[in-house]
Amino acid sequence: MKQQMTAIIMGVIIIVVGLVLESTILSRAATAGSDAKIGSFAGAQALNDLVPLVYNAAIVILGVGLIGLGGLGMTGRGPLKG
Repeated sequence: MKQQMTAIIMGVIIIVVGLVLESTILSRAATAGSDAKIGSFAGAQALNDLVPLVYNAAIVILGVGLIGLGGLGMTGRGPLKG
């Protein structure tokens, strides 16, 4: 039961911290292109525009994944079954 609760709590912490840091990450990604002078290279700018999508996807996958693993473990299924 301890592993399952730890997984759920860590999932919530990852989501909360990820959302708190999101504005900083997104503002840095927006200014990175102009600071590195890649504005004229369309490929690099397009990759830089993917940073918010990749960041949010990673936060959701990690957070919800841990919550799901903990929840399945509490019901007696999944890799964290007790």
